[in-house]
Amino acid sequence: MSSFEKQVDRNLMGKRLEKEGKIREAKALYEANISEDFEGSFPYRRLAIIYRKEKSVVDEIRVLNKAVEVFNSLVKFERKDVQPKLKEFRDALQKAKSKL
Repeated sequence: MSSFEKQVDRNLMGKRLEKEGKIREAKALYEANISEDFEGSFPYRRLAIIYRKEKSVVDEIRVLNKAVEVFNSLVKFERKDVQPKLKEFRDALQKAKSKL
């Protein structure tokens, strides 16, 4: 199993755990993915939402900064999904920073 497949499995398991109310366990899986610079938006979005709900602005900002960093690094590959996601994460980051 490739690293990417493991990351996708973590995202799917995290989603299941969230539905079961096991937020702490889901966060751990998503955090593992973002620590490995996962190249999809799912774990960044989910963590940002979870931390926003928990009123943990510092963690929300940390996750969104990481998302911007990762998607910035993908711009050079000209993936069509990168620019819209980069804008989404930058906008969310500005909004989160305004809460400080």
